[in-house]
Amino acid sequence: MLRFGALLTVTALACSGPSIAYSDLNQELQQARCERFARCGLFPSEASCMTFFRIPPPDASVAGAIAAHKADYDGAYAKQCVDATARQSCDGADFELEHFDVNTRSSDFEPKACGEIFTGKVAGGASCSIDAECASGTCELPDMCPPTGCCVGMCRPAQAPGKAGASCAKTRDCADGLACGTDMTCHVAGAAGAPCGSDPECGAGLGCIGASSLMPGNCRALPHAGEPCPYLRCTGENLRCDEANTHTCVALGFPGAPCAASTECSFGMECDAATNLCRELPTLGMPCDSACGGDAFCAFDSTLTMGTCVAPLPNTSPCDGYNQCASFYCEQGPIFDSCKDPYVCF
Repeated sequence: MLRFGALLTVTALACSGPSIAYSDLNQELQQARCERFARCGLFPSEASCMTFFRIPPPDASVAGAIAAHKADYDGAYAKQCVDATARQSCDGADFELEHFDVNTRSSDFEPKACGEIFTGKVAGGASCSIDAECASGTCELPDMCPPTGCCVGMCRPAQAPGKAGASCAKTRDCADGLACGTDMTCHVAGAAGAPCGSDPECGAGLGCIGASSLMPGNCRALPHAGEPCPYLRCTGENLRCDEANTHTCVALGFPGAPCAASTECSFGMECDAATNLCRELPTLGMPCDSACGGDAFCAFDSTLTMGTCVAPLPNTSPCDGYNQCASFYCEQGPIFDSCKDPYVCF
């Protein structure tokens, strides 16, 4: 189950019509997201969005599972997924900022075609390490996995999409129109006032307000631009609740907009403390005080309060997080953490 090595070459299943190779999927998905983010007012342009994000290589574990015939990849569904991603709604209750990471595909919010890209070959009850190799689409890992290496679990048995109240691991386990809730059961989208554990359990235009690990929240209508925001949330992704002044939903700032804090600026931007204006994050070679955009991270000298945006580090370099490594993997060590190639698990 544990292997190291170069990324395996993977080809899509033979199919007619437009198709995307697995090696191009992350790039194509991020382009689609940036098309949407620019349309929804989160970035000034698609180009500025693409410049901000760092796009990782294809997941070597998934590539290995495909090469080992434990999973199939469908490039036609990948193309449908990319096209649907670009067309997604700007409603913040449908797709949240937490899901911007190109490695994250939330089954609660993704277009249906995105859940059809991979078809696992491993039957329920057999051992697994990643979801893609399971026929059910879910590899159930033990609660305590080792901090390094591969974790081995068991494929969840495949099941027909369930009705409301049926058990689920992901929304794909539920019938169309239902969502897999935080209680791991299928839910009908709730109306205003209905109990909920997460946004997908609420209907269009509604968000789950007040949910915690101890008790459910309630579905509430999320306000639009200019409307009061008593729950400190707004429906549009390019909006924020101006709780300090107007107590209404206002637009996030683009470069040059006045600001008091970076939370008032749009995604991928910060508030310049010297000018109190929003600006794009610094990039490679520029001075920084917290974060950088693109293929860079903010590195600090122990004697300085300002850092410099530097390129991700090669393997064996000390690191404090995945974003500091060219490989996108920083492994915990007995003395210090270091960059290395990610484990290939399938």
